[in-house]
Amino acid sequence: MIGLFQSVIEPEEARMYAVIDTETTGLLPGHRHRVIEIAVVLLDARGQVEHEWVTLLNPQRDLGPQHIHGILTADVLAAPEFADIARQLGQLLAGRMVVGHNVEFDLGFLRAEFARLGVTVPLITERSMCTMALAGYLYPGAKRTLGACCAAAGISIEGWHSAMADTRATAELFSHYLKAFPSPPPWQWAYEEVRRLPWPSLPGTDVAPTVRPVHAGGRHGWMSRLVDQLPRVPEPPQADSYLVLLDTILANREITAADADQLVQVATELGLTRPQVDSLHRWYVAALATASWGDGTITPDQRNDVDRVAVMLGRRATDVDEALLRASAGRYVVPDRPGARGFPRGSTMVFTGDMVEPREVWWDRAVAAGFVPQEAVRPETTFVVAADVDSLSVKARAAREFGVPIISVDDFRRLIPAHEHQHEHQHEHQHERQGERRAG
Repeated sequence: MIGLFQSVIEPEEARMYAVIDTETTGLLPGHRHRVIEIAVVLLDARGQVEHEWVTLLNPQRDLGPQHIHGILTADVLAAPEFADIARQLGQLLAGRMVVGHNVEFDLGFLRAEFARLGVTVPLITERSMCTMALAGYLYPGAKRTLGACCAAAGISIEGWHSAMADTRATAELFSHYLKAFPSPPPWQWAYEEVRRLPWPSLPGTDVAPTVRPVHAGGRHGWMSRLVDQLPRVPEPPQADSYLVLLDTILANREITAADADQLVQVATELGLTRPQVDSLHRWYVAALATASWGDGTITPDQRNDVDRVAVMLGRRATDVDEALLRASAGRYVVPDRPGARGFPRGSTMVFTGDMVEPREVWWDRAVAAGFVPQEAVRPETTFVVAADVDSLSVKARAAREFGVPIISVDDFRRLIPAHEHQHEHQHEHQHERQGERRAG
């Protein structure tokens, strides 16, 4: 986003802003991911709406994380391709300052789409406005997500994760923020530069836009509301640009393997090191756990959701325990759960994957701890121990299908001493009772 405070130039025209949002097949514009929906809301210098435009796009490939954007293949079969609407889109954006929430994400995808057509367009991040950055500038302590920023401003969002709904919300949010600045605003000089930038000749047709059907839309719920409560991270500077993408994915309660791969590449492109990413993930899990304790309670299902996020980010459930204990000032009771101490003696279990120690060693340990190892996963199996909890083995897939918990070898290692200790106490009590009977 542009630097705010520089010399002011009086505006020459009222037409000034183009607010945009995109829905995409993934996170990486330079790695075959495509735009599948784009919306534009044009604003005048006062923040008043002049025009709206939206269309679905056929990317000629799979649609990626449909659980996030809610767009079905049937929705885009008759939709135009980007080449068909390039000219229309260029006419909407030319001469206007682009506005978006995490605007660099959307600009990166639009630049990539135009580049596929062999053209370079003047969509410059440093000459755009980002409502995520503005929120942090105007309101220190403001949250990061569009939903949280809008809620703080009293703005409601209808049709979450549709491009038009998010664009309308961003436009309303930007209009709200404009009231905090004089007229003309401090970035007027940058607008004057943008207004004079030449646009290339673009391909396109007069094809009619294809509008998203009513049914489409991502899922929302407790986790989405929780994500909206997470605070910003000031350092490193690119942290929020990474975490806002993580927010979007986790609002739907899961990270797929493809999502995880893309996040690694996004972190690399943002210049984040592995230790920085690990630190951000550790902070994120702690912040999520703390937010989940906001009303003083957390249900088992909600706790399970937070645990799943922790595992997805390479953290452990014990990290969640520690955060909840801090948030509750020690009032939180650590539950019995898979991987801690929630499996009674006699539980049936299955091993999967190549472990450092031989399978026979682990089998004997399980038997000694009172568990019943089996070769195959069945619906009645209590839990599975995996060398890799994300395993795609036949046993792991069966466990997920049957809803059987999968725990790591390290979690199982911690589980065994508790049972061995319990077993020793049982033997001690038996010997004591036998001694009492003999003495009697």
